[in-house]
Amino acid sequence: MNCDAVTSVVSWTPVVNDETSVMLTTLGTSEQQHQATPSPPGQPAASPPLRYEAPDDCQWWIRETPGAVSAGDEVALTCKLRTINSEFDTTNFSVIPSEHTTSLRIECNEVIMSRSSLDDRSFVHLTRLRELILDHCKLGKWPSGTLTGLRDLRNLTVRTRNTDWPAMSLELAPESFSPVRQLERLDLSYNNIWAFPDSIFCALTNLVSLNISHNRLQDISEVGFREKAPPPQPLISTHDDGGNSGHDAPPEALSPSVSSPCSLDIQILDASFNHFVLMPTNGFSALRRLQELYLHDNEISMIADRALGGLKELQMFDISNNKIVALPPELFRDCIQVIKEIYLQNNSISVLAPGLFANLGHLLALDLSRNQLTSAWINSGTFSGLIRLVLLNLSHNRITKLDPTFFRDLYTLQILNLEHNQIETIPADTFAPMNNLHTLVLSYNRISYLDGYSMNGLYVLSLLSLDNNILETVHPDAFRNCSSLQDLNLNGNVLTAVPLALKDMRLLRTVDLGENSISDLHDPGFKDASFNKLTRVSSSSIPNSVELLFLNDNLIHTVEPHTFLKKNNLTRVDLYANQIVSMELNALRLTRVEADRPLPNFYIGGNPFQCDCTMEWLQRINTLDHLRQHPHVMDLESIYCKLLYNRYRTYIPLIEAESSQFLCTYKTHCFALCHCCVFDACDCEMTCPSNCTCYHDQSWSANIVECSGIEYTNMPNRIPMDATEVYLDGNNFGELSSHSFIGRKNLKVLYANNSNIAAIYNHTFSGLRRLSVLHLENNHIKELQGFELQSLENLRELYLQRNKIQSIGNRTFVHLEQLEVLRIDGNRLSTFPVWQFSLNPYLVEIGLGANQWSCDCQYLRLFHTWLQGNYVKVVDANKVVCVFNNLTNAVGPPLADFNATSCTTFMGGSRAVVESQVIKDYLPLLLVTLCVFITSIGLVFCAFYYRRELRVWVYSRCGLRMCYKTTAFEEEQDRDRLFDAYVSYSVKDDGFVNQVLAPGLEQSDPAYRLCLHYRDFNVSAYVADTIVEAVESSRRTVVVLSKNFLHSEWCRFEFKSALHEVLKDRRRRLIIVVLGELPQRDLDPDLRLYLKTNTCIEWGDRLFWQKLKFAMPDVRKASRNRTSSVRHHTHHPLHQRAPVNVYATTGSSPASFDRSRSPGLPPPLPPQPGVGKLLPPFLHPHNHLQTIDRGQAPRRLPPQPLWA
Repeated sequence: MNCDAVTSVVSWTPVVNDETSVMLTTLGTSEQQHQATPSPPGQPAASPPLRYEAPDDCQWWIRETPGAVSAGDEVALTCKLRTINSEFDTTNFSVIPSEHTTSLRIECNEVIMSRSSLDDRSFVHLTRLRELILDHCKLGKWPSGTLTGLRDLRNLTVRTRNTDWPAMSLELAPESFSPVRQLERLDLSYNNIWAFPDSIFCALTNLVSLNISHNRLQDISEVGFREKAPPPQPLISTHDDGGNSGHDAPPEALSPSVSSPCSLDIQILDASFNHFVLMPTNGFSALRRLQELYLHDNEISMIADRALGGLKELQMFDISNNKIVALPPELFRDCIQVIKEIYLQNNSISVLAPGLFANLGHLLALDLSRNQLTSAWINSGTFSGLIRLVLLNLSHNRITKLDPTFFRDLYTLQILNLEHNQIETIPADTFAPMNNLHTLVLSYNRISYLDGYSMNGLYVLSLLSLDNNILETVHPDAFRNCSSLQDLNLNGNVLTAVPLALKDMRLLRTVDLGENSISDLHDPGFKDASFNKLTRVSSSSIPNSVELLFLNDNLIHTVEPHTFLKKNNLTRVDLYANQIVSMELNALRLTRVEADRPLPNFYIGGNPFQCDCTMEWLQRINTLDHLRQHPHVMDLESIYCKLLYNRYRTYIPLIEAESSQFLCTYKTHCFALCHCCVFDACDCEMTCPSNCTCYHDQSWSANIVECSGIEYTNMPNRIPMDATEVYLDGNNFGELSSHSFIGRKNLKVLYANNSNIAAIYNHTFSGLRRLSVLHLENNHIKELQGFELQSLENLRELYLQRNKIQSIGNRTFVHLEQLEVLRIDGNRLSTFPVWQFSLNPYLVEIGLGANQWSCDCQYLRLFHTWLQGNYVKVVDANKVVCVFNNLTNAVGPPLADFNATSCTTFMGGSRAVVESQVIKDYLPLLLVTLCVFITSIGLVFCAFYYRRELRVWVYSRCGLRMCYKTTAFEEEQDRDRLFDAYVSYSVKDDGFVNQVLAPGLEQSDPAYRLCLHYRDFNVSAYVADTIVEAVESSRRTVVVLSKNFLHSEWCRFEFKSALHEVLKDRRRRLIIVVLGELPQRDLDPDLRLYLKTNTCIEWGDRLFWQKLKFAMPDVRKASRNRTSSVRHHTHHPLHQRAPVNVYATTGSSPASFDRSRSPGLPPPLPPQPGVGKLLPPFLHPHNHLQTIDRGQAPRRLPPQPLWA
């Protein structure tokens, strides 16, 4: 909805049509009317159909809202804009349909850092709107009337993301939310708000949830829960008739204005990620129904005694990630009967006031982790009365000892975390009161001994972590009461033997004894040899009675067959993180497991498996469970394996590998049914070509021949007939001869790219009926005539990019009916009819960029029309451009942005760059005089400095051209040229040329033969061709360079390109006559190059005529008599063609020029009768020029017939 013609974002503006109707106009796209109801993913289409007109940059769907007026009549609309009412865009929300729109989401571009703004009554017409979301729109102010008219609004979210623009903050007007008193949920996060106006939220009596997180609030009193103070009352006194007695105003009227809190029913308040430093007394007392308060990730270091005063319904309090050192003892007094969750982690709390948590009878979760608590502040009264506590987290503190009285009231506790403390011993019956505890974490402490009564009373404990302590000994009866223990972590200690306490634990599933000092595995029911240096596992190294076997993190590379056979009690084996590359299926063979017992669980991930043809069984081992002779691999989905051959992925998840990717190499293979292997010419014998590598899968359905980069100059001999993939890239073939792949009926993939292939002959790919992928990119192919690909009826992918293709036959791709991917980018195509790709119905990816597409208007229109309909298919659509000049590669803008209606202007704005013309240095004459050395140096310097004037003076006096020579070839070329000079100029300078310049040369001695652009050109001929032929028929080209020339003729594409084309190879033949002042900024690079590298003469120079005649060619004596017989108005004969860009120019009433300004200008000669009879046969004696007003642009004439 942004008014910007640069992008395709839509803007709507009312436009009066016929003074009666109002229409919506768009820039770049058009508005659409939808009768069918689009649905978001996963939702069925709504019924009945709804007619809804949505802007093009918006998406909508039906909201299924209970209580709606009618089923499916509520629409949710999402619009993605750049900005809202910014310096770039103007937004009009009034075009959004109001009848059905109940939810509106506006997302601005998060990359563009431009300020947006909203006007009053922006959404006033959306009377049914219930939800409004503004995201990433950089708003600086929120006017008070923005939400006017939204009486039904329930949810409002404004996230400007000004945190990405620190200098910008959202300022809210005091009455911003007064129009939406029914609002229930308000989200003002990520806005960089410093403070809220007083009483800004007081009007929201129905507000339930308020999110003001991720702002810059510093004072809780500035959150906006206080009413604006009334103005101070004046002192009132009443006087009786006596005059002196009176009554003063009450004391409260004399006090200064103060604000009082307004009563709100907010239940959830999120004020996290701000800059609060203090929780004042009764700071949230206005929120009498508050249930959840989030203040985490602030800078709070002080909390007042009654900071939560008045919050009698508070159930959840999160003040983690702050700087709190201590908590006041009366903090939870008002919510003692309702508080359920308290989160105080990641602070600096080192003191717990006595009775702080006492008697919080409904508390379920208490997190005090990552603080500075010590045993000095934890005693029998710390957790007294917490009879419903389920989770207690005391990890990452400085607790050194535990006492049985600490947890005496926590009989409902289920999870206790004490990791990362400094606990050294666990006294008897410490955890006895906690009959429901199922998870106990004591990791990373300093426990060295576990007593027989340390774990007393933990009858339901299922997880016990004692890892990373300094345990040396575990009492045999330590886990006597932990009859339900299933997972035990004892790793990272200093145990020297498997604890006997594990012997009678029937429900134990996992025990981790790694990273200990165990040397004796005396218990046959358990074996842990992890984190050692084992290299081989065999049946004899494992007892038959083993149940749990941990061999992870070793150096095992071999698992012998039948290693686990007869291990009838086995339930789990961990072979994770070893060096196993390959193993047989029999390596995991088990004795048949009874149906009533679960299969053993094996963990074999973290090994460098190689997916060759001998390991295909591993992918499907879990499908063999019905045989009951193989384990169930638990981490099969996490196993990665290395493919033996794959060009795109070396490692792949095992379960994603295809059966054809499990390969092995071979040199020669003869199938059992093949009877000709003893002979040399045997098609069923698979022989890998020399210097190549060949692969096959288990069933030989995949047969890959890899011959890349071997510098083959001819096709390798004896490529296997059953080859399915052949890689010949990186060779030096030069050409692909006919029948190169004859008989390879199973070939599906062929790579012949980067092999210097310049030609493909007929029947090169004959017989490849199954070929689906063909790579021919990065070669030197110049053309495709159409017969090369005829037999590839099943080809799906064809890569021809980065070749030198200039032409493609129109029916080259017609036969490729299954083609899906075609890359012809990076070639030299110019006029290939891309719209023929419509004959390939499955084509989904096309590459067309980096070609020399023609800029012909008719071709561009057809190309652009097709490109618009297939934009998604063209992978490089933004790089498809046309080329104006193939020599300089001058290009236009992308064809995707091409405007077919202004093709002439589009082409006229192009320009070509002319090669630099390097003028040979003229060496000054070296006058060597020994007698007068200083004088000679001065003379040489003067001669060099004034060399041009000197040469002109010598020529004007003596007729000699000093330091000027022409080659015999140039003289031979100039001998038969009709004119001495062709004069190019602006129609507005016609007076100067006809009255001054032309007479000065045609009527002088010697007399020159001139061809004048607007005098002698046939108006019915091609302008560009006429210029080219005029220059080629002239010995010199004179350009009269003026402001008129720059602003008229030089801006015409055909004029400019013609001059470029004929002048770039004609050295020293261009003469530029500068007429008037020409600022450098008006000259484009082409003209600056001409001025630097060619003869340039300014009109008004005192030696103008001498310099001009010096630059002109010598007039031959044989042609002087013929010169007088040629009239001034001539036509070249070669311009009689179908007219293109023919212009009429003024040929009469030229502007007067002062002839006195040109010294030496001869008087005009009278016209000579009968001159027309002397014209050569290819010149036309008439000019056919029409007169136009001076200063008017040339106008186009209708085409002239050839016989005119």
